[in-house]
Amino acid sequence: GIIGLLTSAGVPEPDAQVFAEGLRRGGTLVSARVDDALAEMAFDVLRRANGIDIADLRRIYEQEGWSGFDDNAVATPEQEGEARDRYPFVPPFL
Repeated sequence: GIIGLLTSAGVPEPDAQVFAEGLRRGGTLVSARVDDALAEMAFDVLRRANGIDIADLRRIYEQEGWSGFDDNAVATPEQEGEARDRYPFVPPFL
């Protein structure tokens, strides 16, 4: 599943749980593997594109009672709307 894919790519398991939950709720995951020389530029691109702060997202989910990703759970329409509204699309700027 998605958690195994993320952890095998080097994402810590607790963060993979949050990313998986975000996807379940209708969010989007963008990942990039870049040379070390381009890492700061890649971080800058993600920051300017309204990237998610994983710690903030974890706190939001936990305040709602979330304790971990459940592969069998179904997102409610409210959760899907919140996922879209929390991090709206920013048009490409490159």
